[in-house]
Amino acid sequence: MRPSRLGLLLVLFSVAKSASAQVPVAAAPAPEPAPPRADAAPPAQPEPAPVPVPPPATPPPEPKPPVVPTPESASAPEKSPETEPAKVEPLPPPEGRLPEVAAEQTTTPPAAPPWIRAHSPLTLEGRLGLLLRPGSSAGFQDETHAGTELGLSLYMDLKRELAAGLEIERASLGRGTSISGLDSVSVDYTVSSAMLGVRAYPKRSELFDLFVGLQVGVGIQAVSAVGTANNGALIPASSYSCGGTDTPAFQIGGGVGARLMFAPRWGVTARINGMGRRLTSDVVDECAQGLGTATTVSGSLGLGYDFDLDP
Repeated sequence: MRPSRLGLLLVLFSVAKSASAQVPVAAAPAPEPAPPRADAAPPAQPEPAPVPVPPPATPPPEPKPPVVPTPESASAPEKSPETEPAKVEPLPPPEGRLPEVAAEQTTTPPAAPPWIRAHSPLTLEGRLGLLLRPGSSAGFQDETHAGTELGLSLYMDLKRELAAGLEIERASLGRGTSISGLDSVSVDYTVSSAMLGVRAYPKRSELFDLFVGLQVGVGIQAVSAVGTANNGALIPASSYSCGGTDTPAFQIGGGVGARLMFAPRWGVTARINGMGRRLTSDVVDECAQGLGTATTVSGSLGLGYDFDLDP
C-alpha cells in the first residue's frame, strides 16, 4: 500500500474515533419507588421543643422623689447640641504679624488718671449761712435773735496741715422794738467784719478735708432805725428814720468745718462757727442805741475754687 493512502486512512480513523466520543450516552431511567409495606412501622414523629421556663419576677423599682425646680435651675435653660453655637476656631495670623498680635494681646488698658488736687492751693470761697444771737440787750420790749450771714474768704496753704487767710463778712444780728405811748422805735443791727484766719487740718485727703479754724479781727456795727416821736399833746407824733455806724470793735471767733471735693478744683464747705463781738451799747450817730457786746453762733455752706500757685 502506498504511503499516501495509509496516511489518509489514519486521518479518517482518528476523525471517526473523535466523533464517537462526542455523542452523548442516554442516561438510564430512574427506578420506580417501591410501594409501602403493610407491616412497616410508621415514621417517627418529631419530639416537641422544650417549653422555656420564665425568669423569676423582679421587684418593681422604687419610685424616685420628684425633683423640685430651684430658681437657679429654672432660670438656666437646657442646652442641647443643636442650640449651642458652634465654636469657631480663630484663624492663625499672618506670619509677618505674629510679633504685633502678641504685643497687642499682652498690652493692658491704661489705668484711670488719679484724682489730682492743686499742689499749692489758693482757695477763694463764698458762703451763706444762718446766724443766731442767744443773748438779749436792755431797753427793748421785743427782739428777734436770728439773722443771716454772707461772707467771702481767701485762704492759702502754708503747708499741707496749715493754711492762713482773710475773711470778710456781713452779718445780721436781729432787730429790737420798743413802744412807749406815742414814742416807738424799731432798730435793725448788722456787723461788717474783716478778720485774719488760720485753719489747721487734722485730716486731709484727695476728696475730704476736716479743719479747725480761728479768726481774729474787727467789726463795725451799723444801726438802721425807724419810729415815731411824740411832739406833745397838741401836735401829732412824727415818724422818722435814721442810720449810723460805730467805730471798729474787736472780735474773735473759731469753729470747725469740713470740705468735700466734687472736682479737683471745686469743693463744698460746711462750717459751724462761734464769734464774740465787743460792740458798743451807746447811741450810734445820734440815731439809735447800740447792741452792746454780743455772742453769735452761725452755720454756713460755702462753695470754693482752688487756684494752683505751683502747677
